[in-house]
Amino acid sequence: MRGFGPAVLFVPGGTDARPLLIAAHGAGGTPEWECEYWRRLSFDRAFVLCLRGTPLGTYPGYFYRDHRALEKELGEAERAARTSEPRILPGSGMYVGFSQGATMGSAMINAHVTAFPYLVLVEGFDLWNVPRAQAFARNGGKRILIACGSKECAKVGAASVRWLTKANVEARLEYAPGEGHTPMGGVRSRIQTSLPWLLSDAPAWALSSGG
Repeated sequence: MRGFGPAVLFVPGGTDARPLLIAAHGAGGTPEWECEYWRRLSFDRAFVLCLRGTPLGTYPGYFYRDHRALEKELGEAERAARTSEPRILPGSGMYVGFSQGATMGSAMINAHVTAFPYLVLVEGFDLWNVPRAQAFARNGGKRILIACGSKECAKVGAASVRWLTKANVEARLEYAPGEGHTPMGGVRSRIQTSLPWLLSDAPAWALSSGG
């Protein structure tokens, strides 16, 4: 794909149709690490497509130039995945992002919520407002989980949840104080325990049993 490297796709076993999870990492992250993280959290029950972005150059890892570049990469990677894997369900998908992936993802995801009505935004700093929240609901969005380990994220997340709720969007903030800017530790635990809530009306995921 022009402008960015190849995405990574985890393919679940079996022959049943399964939902698609698209993951976007933070600056300096890699799609391989992101896929392993979300493959485990989804108990190998979904296709997990992890975007690569652009090389940082002299530093290891990758980044997304802006939300438009992220959106373009998402579109191309999704089309390629659906072409190669006809078992991917057309709806009930999940978009997840950490740091850059959450902040930039919030700015562009409303055009894609028909396919990805469930969001997990980890340590993102883009404030949702009522018009954006209304567009999310109008376009078919279902629920948004915001997960934070830093005070700065939690402050933005709490304000976002207020505006999302005013727009009748189901949203939840999970804050693990003291964990900092990371998807691991207490942040990961809070995400895991909140996924059944996020996907409570999506039987294709069936995560409530946790295994």
